[in-house]
Amino acid sequence: MKKQLYKRPAFGLVFSSLLVISACGNSESSTATAEDNTWLEQANLGANETPEELYEAAKEEGKVVVYSQSSRIKDVKASFEKEYPGIQVEAFDLGTIEIVEKVTREQEAGLNTADVVFVKDGGGIVSGELVNEGMLHKYAPDDLVENLDAPFLDEPGLPFYFSTRAIFVNTEVYDESPITNWWDLTDEKWKSRIVMDDPLLSSDTLDLLTTIVQNADDMEAAYKDKYGKDIELNGTDHAGYEFIKQLLANDPVFVSSGDEVVEAVGTPGQENPPVGITTSSKSRHIEEQGYKAEFLYDVEPKMSVAGTSYLYMANQAEHTAAAKLLIRWMAGEADGQGEGFRPYNVPGSWSTRTDVSVEGQRSSDELDLWPYDGEYLYEHSNEVRNFILENQ
Repeated sequence: MKKQLYKRPAFGLVFSSLLVISACGNSESSTATAEDNTWLEQANLGANETPEELYEAAKEEGKVVVYSQSSRIKDVKASFEKEYPGIQVEAFDLGTIEIVEKVTREQEAGLNTADVVFVKDGGGIVSGELVNEGMLHKYAPDDLVENLDAPFLDEPGLPFYFSTRAIFVNTEVYDESPITNWWDLTDEKWKSRIVMDDPLLSSDTLDLLTTIVQNADDMEAAYKDKYGKDIELNGTDHAGYEFIKQLLANDPVFVSSGDEVVEAVGTPGQENPPVGITTSSKSRHIEEQGYKAEFLYDVEPKMSVAGTSYLYMANQAEHTAAAKLLIRWMAGEADGQGEGFRPYNVPGSWSTRTDVSVEGQRSSDELDLWPYDGEYLYEHSNEVRNFILENQ
């Protein structure tokens, strides 16, 4: 059994939405109805209203409700309410899995609580279920998308930034990176010295491992680069699963949050610090907390996989003008410089726009990442989850 710094909740309760949501997909509420079509017509999501026009309509609505995957939504609430007095933001800070389950259950019950949903794809479940079943809609006015980078032009929602699961190392101890290849994490020297978000609780970490399985050929080539010989499989199908098996055999320490990973890796004064795997956006806390850590860019065969965050309009949203205004605000408005985007334009995150960047880090086009394949993740994440359970 792998070491854990906390007691893992009952697995079925935590991941129930990812496993059984598809069973709900044929419910009557997921089918486009005349009511849905009327709402879509009235919402007019293809319109290109100005912020001034939306504000006038939003003042009549009085509030907007947002389900957010990030606690930074509190900063958005403060800046939005200051910019647009008379409109209250009701913000709910929820995990990706909680958002998926909450939106699904509410809409199947005819409860139109959320207006805006801010969430990652979560193993392809958001695009594969919530978008395809008409529970979430894309609102992407022309002036917000005209400067999107090419890879983000055809997305299920409005993409406004991405981060990635990255390897963190201690900079006080290591002048040069001790990790240059993902296979390094399977070496004996790192046994019990890898701290990472639990892949059975973190959809982002499971996305990374599933992407590694998808790109088994890259992992096979990286193995040969490291060891100078072809990989020998130990009861697995290919190098992707073999990597996961060997990683688990190296006794990683699973934790419940990325903050714990950065703290474990970067606390000053350590002689033999662990390495960690968590979201790159946690690097925004490193300087203020006094940690000695950084994430790695140059790891073979790829740095990682992008985890893009999206903004959606919820089906049957009751405050459509305010929702549009909030989406524009969070996306940084037409020039990408708006105050609403500031909490997300931080080290370890990258804007999806070509004209916005964070000083002191590599630009997004310099990152060597695997592409995020929501369809593949939707079809195979459960297989990888089961493999992890079998090899603990």
